[in-house]
Order: sequence, then C-alpha cells, then structure tokens
Amino acid sequence: MPPSYATESTLAHVCLVISTFRQDESVLGLLRGVYGDGTTHPFCKIIVVDSLGSGAISDAIDEAGWEDIIYENASTNLGAAGNHFKRLTIASEQSGARWAYAVNDDGEVKLDALNALLKHANAQPDQKQLGALYPLRYTTHLQKYNLTGRTRLPIPYVGTTVKPTKNFPVYWASSNGALYHLEPVRSGLLPWVDLWHGWEDRGYGLLLDDHGWRQEVVCDAVFEDGYEYEAHGSGNAQIRISDKPTWYAYYQMRNLILITQRTASNSLTWSVVAGRVALEFGLSATLRKDKKRRMQFLLAGIRDGLLGKAGKWKYP
Repeated sequence: MPPSYATESTLAHVCLVISTFRQDESVLGLLRGVYGDGTTHPFCKIIVVDSLGSGAISDAIDEAGWEDIIYENASTNLGAAGNHFKRLTIASEQSGARWAYAVNDDGEVKLDALNALLKHANAQPDQKQLGALYPLRYTTHLQKYNLTGRTRLPIPYVGTTVKPTKNFPVYWASSNGALYHLEPVRSGLLPWVDLWHGWEDRGYGLLLDDHGWRQEVVCDAVFEDGYEYEAHGSGNAQIRISDKPTWYAYYQMRNLILITQRTASNSLTWSVVAGRVALEFGLSATLRKDKKRRMQFLLAGIRDGLLGKAGKWKYP
C-alpha cells in the first residue's frame, strides 16, 4: 500500500460500512479492491447492509474466505435511511471502533481521501466533538466543488469551479465517502429510519449540529461525485437539473418538511422550504419528465409532510 494511503494502524479503529440495494457486482467490486488477493483487510470491521439481497454477496464472501466482515441482508426494503441507521448501529457495536467510513455501492473506497480525513481528525484537540468529516466533493457533471452544506438552509446546489484550499465547517453533506464519529451513535443519535429515502444524510447532519457535534469538509480529501444531471437548453441559457425517478418527488417534498419540523428551524428556514417547493413545481411543470404524475407525487409529499406522516410510501 503506498505511503500516502491510510495505514493498517490508522484503520484499526475504522469500520468500513457499505450500503446497497441489489447491486451485487458493485459491492463485490468494492470488496475485491479492499481484500486484494488476500482474505484480510486493515479495517476494524467491514459491514455490508443490503435489502432483499439475492444471496450472491454472502456466497462470494464464503467462497473467497474473506474475514472480519458482516453481511446484513434485511428481509424488507430498508431504504437509504434504514440502511444508514443499520450500518452505523452495527459499527457502533464493534469493540474498538471509533469511526464509520460510509460508502455507497456506487461509490469508491478511497484510502487516500480517508487518510486525509483521519489525519485531520487526529490533529484536533477536541476530536471528541467531531460528529462527522466529509471529503470535498467534486461534481463531475457540473465541474464544480460542492459547497451546499455550509448553510442550514435547504437551498439548491451551490458549487464553485475554484478548488477551496481551507477546510470549512458544514451542517451536513452526503454520506457517500463520509467519516462518522461513532460516539454520537452510541449516545443515541442516529438517522431517522422513517424518512425511508431522501435527505436522510441532511437530516442526520442537522441532528448532529443540534446536539453540538461539529462537522467539517476536509479539502485534501477529494471525492469525485458522478451524480448525473440532465442538461436543458444550450450555451449561456443551459441549465442542469438532477435526474431522479418520478417516485422520488414524494420523498423529496415530504422529508424536506419533516426534517424542518424535527430540527432547529426559524421563519427564514420555512421561507426557503416554500421556495424549494415552488422551484420543484416549476421544474416539474416545465423541464422534468412524467409531469402530471410527478406533480401528484409532489402534492402527496407536501400533504404527508405537513401531517407528520413518515415511513415507506406506496411507491416505489
């Protein structure tokens, strides 16, 4: 392993926690990269949480003889929120584990980025107050560095083409590639399972902040985010919007409202929520596909959010 990468000793207190939903080959690719030609790995533990899995991952683990790995296959669809809850919970139960390095099945185990996160954590005199550290996310489709989490307000994507060089505090960021401190988990702070899917990492970040846990983006830890955006128009008039399935519109609106209800929010926050709702209706009416059905899902999400209804909806 190159010297710039995280060493075995630094990873002995880190659980690698992988989330997936029926993406066997992607997960096995991640595991092969970590194990290489051997049967051991440098982490405290590797934890894979799946939903309604085919059994292929478990079979491959047994066949390869991979050690120190926990494969949890839920009998129901946990959704992203339930999966995040489960993998952090299992990590917190591992003796000697201080951190959980979270990776989605479509992400990468970037040991150089993880090393930068750990180096920053170890240099902090008040490390126990660090709730989470995040890599600097470079959104490849937009060719920008993501700065969105610098405010608690639920604003749309904010990015810059100039790479920041100084670490900066945030209130939340994507869980993909994040390093979570396990002390908040052990104290009872966990992602809300009933969000099911969508904004669950934002909700958890705000929850950590409400309870005094600091979060930072470490600029030496760069994570290339291949999240896709659809281009509309051309030239200076071109805009790019997120490419999400129609059913996601329900959870987007509902969970935005639920999180605002559950965390420290003021009139400005609610005004921005109203603006996001108006923006999404405008995009759905003009640029997004499946317009009529999407608008119905948006309305249903707003209704259930205001009523405090949570959990998995009838879709997908």
